Amino acid sequence: MTEHTLEVLEFNKICAAIAAYCVTEEGRAACLQKKPLTDKEKITAEKKLGSDFLSLLQTGAEPPVKKRPPLIEFLQSLGKEGSALSIEGIYSIGISAKHCNELHAWADAFEKANANKTPQQDVLQFIRTFPNLLEVYKAVFSFIDEDGDLKDIPELRSIKNKIAAIESDIEKTMRSYFTDEHTRDLLQTNIPVLRNGRQVLSVRSNFKGRIKGIIHEYSQSGQSFYLEPEEIVFKNNELLSAHAEYDRELQRLLKELTAKIAAYAPALEELSEKLIALDCVSASAKWAKNFHCVFAAQPQKDTAAFFLHQARHPLLGKTAVPIDLKLVANDRLLIITGPNTGGKTVSLKTAALFALMNQTGWPVPAGAQTCLPYFNFIACDIGDEQSLEQSLSTFSAHMQNIAEILRSADKESLIILDELASGTDPLEGGAIAMAVLDELAKRDALVFVTTHHGSLKNYGYTKQNCVNASVEFNESTLSPTYKIIMGVPGESHAIDIAERNGMPQHIIAQARAYIQDNRADVSALIQSLVQKHADLNKFEEEKQIEQQALRSDRRRIDLKELQLKQKELELRKQGYKRLDNLFSDKRRELENLIREIKEGELTSEKTKKVKQWFDNFESELAEEKTGMREENAELTALIKKRSDKNKHQTPQTPFTEGMTVYVSSFRRKGTLIRKEKKDTWLVSFDTVKMVVFENDLQPLESEQQKKQPVQIITEISSDKRPQFELRLLGLRIEAAEKALQDQLDLSAMHGIKEFAVIHGKGSGILQTMVHEKLKQTTFVQNFYFARPEDGGTGKTIVHLE
Repeated sequence: MTEHTLEVLEFNKICAAIAAYCVTEEGRAACLQKKPLTDKEKITAEKKLGSDFLSLLQTGAEPPVKKRPPLIEFLQSLGKEGSALSIEGIYSIGISAKHCNELHAWADAFEKANANKTPQQDVLQFIRTFPNLLEVYKAVFSFIDEDGDLKDIPELRSIKNKIAAIESDIEKTMRSYFTDEHTRDLLQTNIPVLRNGRQVLSVRSNFKGRIKGIIHEYSQSGQSFYLEPEEIVFKNNELLSAHAEYDRELQRLLKELTAKIAAYAPALEELSEKLIALDCVSASAKWAKNFHCVFAAQPQKDTAAFFLHQARHPLLGKTAVPIDLKLVANDRLLIITGPNTGGKTVSLKTAALFALMNQTGWPVPAGAQTCLPYFNFIACDIGDEQSLEQSLSTFSAHMQNIAEILRSADKESLIILDELASGTDPLEGGAIAMAVLDELAKRDALVFVTTHHGSLKNYGYTKQNCVNASVEFNESTLSPTYKIIMGVPGESHAIDIAERNGMPQHIIAQARAYIQDNRADVSALIQSLVQKHADLNKFEEEKQIEQQALRSDRRRIDLKELQLKQKELELRKQGYKRLDNLFSDKRRELENLIREIKEGELTSEKTKKVKQWFDNFESELAEEKTGMREENAELTALIKKRSDKNKHQTPQTPFTEGMTVYVSSFRRKGTLIRKEKKDTWLVSFDTVKMVVFENDLQPLESEQQKKQPVQIITEISSDKRPQFELRLLGLRIEAAEKALQDQLDLSAMHGIKEFAVIHGKGSGILQTMVHEKLKQTTFVQNFYFARPEDGGTGKTIVHLE
């Protein structure tokens, strides 16, 4: 980022605005020195830290970032042997250590209070990296109090008592001169005067020699002189000696304390850097909260490549009109046209300034959908670059600047060109402009251009990856609205604006006559494009409403399907329970029969009873089978009815054995093994196989309708059951991952919505694998660590959709 770019975009004013929210002088200085970065990982980390802090700020739970005295200047003395910090330096180090302890205490309390939630991990982790300086805190505040005053230290107490005794003795002696009737009339004042650290008397000049002592100086008027009485000379000397002794002892103690603190010099330097960084993060979050800012997202495959959503230039305050500017993945060149004062330059400056702020790790005043890529080079050519000192015209200055830009531009560059090739012949200027854009297109740079050249409007329609846009103009009021219309070039409206600003009517009429023939077709074309753009916006709005209705219908269908599945499972459970009860009752009856037979002789009556028991058992078993068959038929009819409905909605796709498919009900990929019945297939999911309806399958090559309504699984080929607590302790990483995958599959099959994974703490390898696997599984709703009393970070609770 060149200094010219930062200066033109007034980046320093943004720095100053955010720095005003810092609570320390060092934080403000650091904010003012901030520059955009090109290290993508560092930018992302700083933005995540700021975003987390903003979330905490909005809930009133932010870390305590407090005002403190400067620290850096005192740390430089710690490395020098025999050096002694001043009381001010000791106090600064102590307050910094105290703030460090308070931040650690806040992190502990916040983490405990949010044990069952997802706290702002980046802020917590950053504070956790602050060094532990409890010993420094204790050492400093055993020497001074938290107001910066010396404590009652034994080594200094006796000297202070000695000084107090001498001062008291001097005071008594001096008082005697003011009360004695022989000496008080000789004095100019009735209070002692301090000269060079010694107490003296102000004696009238005409009484010289009446009191023995040392004359220090005469007053400017000559009416008096300052005399140190002979009996006070020794006492003053003694007092100065005591003060010198006190200073020596204090200096010795400061050296000892400094040497003790010096052992923590690296930790203190680290703390200083992190306290400054936290102050800057806090300032940016406070600024973001006050100005309704967001931390811009990174463009993803399914999002815009560059999207300013309701973006407001931060230096325009309340007068800024929000703009939307959106480029898709393949768009690399945006040409904005339209009238003067329509907001073209402000739009360019907003885009470039947002890119700079984003790469400084700062928020931007815009809507939540804003996403900005990272650039290695950002440059702009904006405004009047005329230089009288270098004898450069406006055009020459612009060409020199653009030539400099072309030396560095590449595919990771953002280039902003305002009024490209203006200030010269329109024909030649347009040719130069198109040649410059051709070169930038070859380098695949992202380029934003404003222009009045009609040739560039046509250029936007003839080149790939190029988009026309215009600033909206109100035809009835002849005033700009400062809104950007994507896909449509704009007219300059120069004659209309000139007429509104007082240009004589006959000149306006003559101008219209000159351009009427050449301009009519182009104006009609642009007006037609504007109308089509409005129609397209209306169509997109209607399409969005329809999509919302479809999503709502799908949710209702999914709920019905889930209810059917739950009913199926419930019926199966009831059937199994009835059979279990039937067999238990028959077992008891049979045992009683056998006991009766064993107890006596086998008679015809006993034989008849046994035969009757078997007849009854066979009859009851037949009745149960008939009842279960009827219930199953009823459920199958409901399923088939739903299946037939989906057949009419979704065109059938031929499936073959071995084909990889996407199963909507489980949101997973699988492999077709064989055709089972008329409308079902046996599908393999890693180690699990199950039967799935054909209309629940999508070929992997087709990405359409991956979120189809959930179908019911009617048969499962695996007899395994999920566990409510999956223990991975002692397993190798491959075996543990396979066990977790099986658990997820089986839980989905059997309708289990919650289970726990015990992975332990250890080195964290199993924990990391489990969390990564859960993040990648689409039907995992959320997961979190267990309560401390239930396993804490050694156990993860999982919720499925």
